[in-house]
Amino acid sequence: MIDHRKLGRELELFVSDPLAGAGLPIWLPAGAAARHAVEEYVRDLERRSGHQHVYSPPLGKRELFELSGHLGYFADDMFPPMRLSADDEFVLRPALCPHHALVFRARGRSYRELPLRIAELGGMYRSERSGVLGGLSRVRAISLNDAHTFCAPDQVGAEVVEILRLMRAAHAALGVRPAGFRLSLRGP
Repeated sequence: MIDHRKLGRELELFVSDPLAGAGLPIWLPAGAAARHAVEEYVRDLERRSGHQHVYSPPLGKRELFELSGHLGYFADDMFPPMRLSADDEFVLRPALCPHHALVFRARGRSYRELPLRIAELGGMYRSERSGVLGGLSRVRAISLNDAHTFCAPDQVGAEVVEILRLMRAAHAALGVRPAGFRLSLRGP
């Protein structure tokens, strides 16, 4: 198997520079072009599947991540809050979920508007230990294609089937063969 770090150097796709910081890759022109092509393919696939794309900020108030549970469960993997004033602490987002929940709650919605499929190619930031960083597989900043579906309970089965179909189509187009899929349900 070819090491992606070696391939990245040889094809001038990305570089890691100590001045930028470990785990913070910089995409070079050839890598940015390849990444853009993949992103456009995925956005088009999602649009055809009924997803609406949004943009959300790369940070949010500490309270947002406390309310979502991310701070309580993942504080050790998150960058520490940044105090901007006596009352405001902000956190670099480790996930897009809380912001997508804010998109949903931006206005009242009728059950007739469901399912609502929200998608975004957005940045996420994790405070990974320096000893585990490497290439593009373990990083501190990553752009993730993430989607959230808001639906009625009787729509869940059909939505899961559609999400799995979408994932299989994207994986097949990229030549990826996942070993399997695992559905996780929220705990108590």
